[in-house]
Amino acid sequence: MSCSVRDVERWESSQLPPCEDCLFMHALRANYQAAIWRRSLQSQPFVANPTDCGWMTDEDGKLAVNWMRGSPAPDAVMQLLSCKCVRSCELPKCTCLSNGLKCTDMCRLQTCQNKAIEEEPVAQQSDSESDVDDIEED
Repeated sequence: MSCSVRDVERWESSQLPPCEDCLFMHALRANYQAAIWRRSLQSQPFVANPTDCGWMTDEDGKLAVNWMRGSPAPDAVMQLLSCKCVRSCELPKCTCLSNGLKCTDMCRLQTCQNKAIEEEPVAQQSDSESDVDDIEED
């Protein structure tokens, strides 16, 4: 099976298979549900905490699906993702927004409001400077 550049450009992110982490979280949720059904005839079944089994609680305290624990792809790959927005990055046209991502330097529109805010690096003390205060003079 071969894949050309034209084929890749026509793919939507929703057509791609889920990452390994998404599959693992789905398996946790399915196993949790199967355990509930398996113990349904017990008078006092042990029920695990759903937040340990692929679920999370939202702002209202209701259970919601926890789709993944980490990033959908390595940082190097995430930097290669881009959208082709011309005037503004808005749903549903912006592929970055559609996937819940921030726009990167690879995106066409460089002045959008969806860009990640870059933090300035904090100056770090060298080891020799931080040890000076710890030395007691005799």
